[in-house]
Amino acid sequence: MIYQITKNNLSLEETVLTAEAHNLIGIFTAKEWEETNPFPIPIYTDAIYFNKIEDMKTYIYGSFCLPIKDKYPANVKIRFYIYNSNLIFIDDKGVVQNLIETIRESNRIKDYNVGKFFHDFLERIIKDDSLYLLQIEEKLSKLEERITMEEDEDLNSQIIKYKKEILKLYHYYDQLIDIGEYLSEKEKEVFKSSNVSLNFHIFLERSTRLQNETLLLREYAHQLEDLYKSQINIRQNNIMKILTIVTTIFLPLNLITGWYGMNFHHMPELAWEFSYPFIMIIFIIVIIICLIIFKRKKFW
Repeated sequence: MIYQITKNNLSLEETVLTAEAHNLIGIFTAKEWEETNPFPIPIYTDAIYFNKIEDMKTYIYGSFCLPIKDKYPANVKIRFYIYNSNLIFIDDKGVVQNLIETIRESNRIKDYNVGKFFHDFLERIIKDDSLYLLQIEEKLSKLEERITMEEDEDLNSQIIKYKKEILKLYHYYDQLIDIGEYLSEKEKEVFKSSNVSLNFHIFLERSTRLQNETLLLREYAHQLEDLYKSQINIRQNNIMKILTIVTTIFLPLNLITGWYGMNFHHMPELAWEFSYPFIMIIFIIVIIICLIIFKRKKFW
């Protein structure tokens, strides 16, 4: 599918891409691009793992690896080429076309060109990311409430899952910042634009703010992990406290039991008819005294 850039908009054109074409936006699948590539540029088939942009002297090559978010069911991997004022996308998922349609529906500005379109495209990629990061923050906040309520379920796995997701987003925005920095410095060379700025610095600033937000979320997740560990330690300490109290109470009882368990022949208590109830009374008194002492010392 090919779009023609006019002064104020994008128009869908039924045309064939040629090496002499310019100001066109092309969307192809990997198979279509292998069959119809009219430009003197190589076809890349290596796996896409991150966002990048590279200057190949006669053309610009780059890729996007969009992370899983609410609007994407899985990682979206897109290649793009900039050659002779043309922008070519290699996309097998149809994501680029949907983004272009949203750009076409928005208000255009005068003297539209490939550079301004690419800026709009980058802005669309991160358009709702602040809301998505806010949703992650709300989920972390709910996790914090569940941790403080001492729920029995294992929350550590969920915290780790969010930490991994936030880390991926951090690297994602870091790569977008690299793209923004490159385009801010080289926009006139890449897109052969006039003296009018293409405003890639705006995209760079927004990507930087989003990365800073992921840093805050990452710190928040670390705090939740520490809170969860502290709650586990508190529970273990409470259990150990109970076990210690029980052990301390029964220690004198064990001493008495061991003392009279020696069964020497000349122990007068063994022949006394009231020795058994007497010892039981002593046991009860010892237990009561221990409980009173523990209560005053605020051991529980």
